[in-house]
Amino acid sequence: MTLRQIVPAVLGALLTAALHAQAGPHCQVVPKSMAAMRGCYRPLLVFSPSATDARLRRQAALLDAAADDMMDRFVLFTPVVADEQRVNPPADAPWTKLPEREAAAVRQRYEVPADAFTVLLLDEDGAVLLRSGSPIAADRLNALIDRTARRRAEMQRPHAN
Repeated sequence: MTLRQIVPAVLGALLTAALHAQAGPHCQVVPKSMAAMRGCYRPLLVFSPSATDARLRRQAALLDAAADDMMDRFVLFTPVVADEQRVNPPADAPWTKLPEREAAAVRQRYEVPADAFTVLLLDEDGAVLLRSGSPIAADRLNALIDRTARRRAEMQRPHAN
């Protein structure tokens, strides 16, 4: 094979891998609403009283340490914090920020007071898989997600993460 043949083949393989890393072709890469996440991602809603809360930072660090697992399971770190602009997102794990109005609606929907630290793992259909008052380890997230019917189906698909 010549270099002229190898380069397109490698680029094609990389593009295919990138497309499979996304939850689905109809899914936004960085969704900005809960509706856009539905059917595409498993939001990890992390409610925190402040962007500087040590528990919020700990949760981001736990996700970063297992970034590949989070991507494979379409977990999307979604902080819900009043001073959201000051949130330090994970370096490698997938994440998004909700607009202020959407974040307020999410806080109200899940009945989380502004001064509480709460982590909610939602399934792709929006069902609450876990509610915790402290950061959640990646292995616990993986175990919960891997027991769901949707995740078992994902693992059966060819080229699935």
